Amino acid sequence: MAQIKATFLLPLKDNEGRDLAEEIGEAEAACFIALGAFTFSGYVKGTWRMETGERQQDTSALYWVVMDEKKLPELERILRHFKARANQEAIYLEIEHHVDVRFL
Repeated sequence: MAQIKATFLLPLKDNEGRDLAEEIGEAEAACFIALGAFTFSGYVKGTWRMETGERQQDTSALYWVVMDEKKLPELERILRHFKARANQEAIYLEIEHHVDVRFL
């Protein structure tokens, strides 16, 4: 069973300033159901250039999960659903392959 570590960011507000707490709660619930676990690591701030060229800055919740690589499509589906509900251009998802994690 190949394990991967997935790290992803969920912005706290959409680009118009609307609170995304409900959408984040839905994503957390879906991750727990599909993956059985996740870790919330706190809040981070980031800045990037939108497709329009406008500068955007977000505060996002930082999550990570170690999971079987076969579950990656399910995580991507959850994040795409969040992206659509939150009206985002993109959601950050980082995948680390060949992770050796042991739960002792």
